[in-house]
Amino acid sequence: MKDPAYELSSIIVTILQVASAMFGGLFLWLSIMAFNGQEMMNSFLKMADDPHYVSAEEAFVAGLVLLGMFIICIASFFILRYLKRVVKKEANQLGLQ
Repeated sequence: MKDPAYELSSIIVTILQVASAMFGGLFLWLSIMAFNGQEMMNSFLKMADDPHYVSAEEAFVAGLVLLGMFIICIASFFILRYLKRVVKKEANQLGLQ
């Protein structure tokens, strides 16, 4: 017996996994740019006529925050993968798949 709710939840979890992987890649790239791009950020601020100057400490903290977001995205990807496996196992036991 096929359960449409099970199939829909599987599709939603797959979409969430893809989204978390994509955002994880984005946050990793942004953290690398923040760690290495202090002068680039300052040149953008000069072009925008903003008087604020980004110090090395601020760039480092921004890089750490973005790296933390990357780790959270990767952890959520693996948690979703584990939950998908648990749901599949339960559905097999109940004969829904």
